[in-house]
Amino acid sequence: MSSAPPRICLTGATGGLGSRVLHHLLHTLSVSPSSITISTPNPSPKPFPHNISIRHGDFLTPSTLPSAFAGASILLLVSYPSIAHDLRVTAHKNAINAAIEAGVKHIVYTSLAFAGDSQAAVMQAHIETEAYLKETCAAREGVKYTIIREGIYCESWALYLGFFDPGQEAEKRTVKVPEGADKGIAWVGRDELGEGTARILTRGKEFAGKTVLLSGSETVSVRGVAGLVSGIMGWKGEEAAVVEELGMERWVAEMVAMRLQGGEDEVEETKGFMEKWGSTYPAIQKGELAVVDPLLENLLGRKLESMEQSLQKQLKDVKGTKESIGQYAK
Repeated sequence: MSSAPPRICLTGATGGLGSRVLHHLLHTLSVSPSSITISTPNPSPKPFPHNISIRHGDFLTPSTLPSAFAGASILLLVSYPSIAHDLRVTAHKNAINAAIEAGVKHIVYTSLAFAGDSQAAVMQAHIETEAYLKETCAAREGVKYTIIREGIYCESWALYLGFFDPGQEAEKRTVKVPEGADKGIAWVGRDELGEGTARILTRGKEFAGKTVLLSGSETVSVRGVAGLVSGIMGWKGEEAAVVEELGMERWVAEMVAMRLQGGEDEVEETKGFMEKWGSTYPAIQKGELAVVDPLLENLLGRKLESMEQSLQKQLKDVKGTKESIGQYAK
């Protein structure tokens, strides 16, 4: 008599990464919908197959989480969508504690592809969460963790190019960034990350107790991306995007001015965000995002989509690129 398949509980299943994980569990790996539970702060059956269990679970309301996770043997903890450090870490700790209480045996956390000792602000909540997850699992017999450092989305390119808008007039096509424009980034498509993450969930024991990196198979610098965008858009000569590296203080000031012109009205809040985002570029300069790991390509069993191929798809819809800036610049 065969044992029942492990029940997987997904968080973040309506988001960019989580929705692709769900898609690939169902349609690529043929996991039965009856083996999947979705925990969401706004439960609605509309986006999901009818026989998936949908439960109310809010990271910021801890009392809702144990019942949302109940019955699951594996939890995919998709990182909370906020740049507020304390809020994000609290949300993650609430979820980890609730998973232990609910009897979950394996917690899979989606971290980010910066170094474990990175000074980039965007990585700090991940570093703290990774440490808490390891400590918590070590103190609970039979509870395992996997940390997936998800690579930098191809779809977030405009954010890394100083919030570049490809819909701008030719005279405004300057990519302004702090130092780091020539260091590589191992960009990777969100859909491929979703499939790789889904495959790790279904092969949980193989990755228990490990921190793994899912990266692209090649690196392209910020300057290189600007060149690819210019080529795809047909910008030549003076029309091509030009990369300008600025000192950090000047870059922050210019980005704040740009965002204020775009409708932002909170000067100090906008400045605070830009200072935090600016800390990403020294990490790029150190090569933190240039690490290429073959794991994702091996998991998928095929060659990954290149940054140029991804951009060709994305730039068919310039409006979509503009919307992506708002999505990632939270």
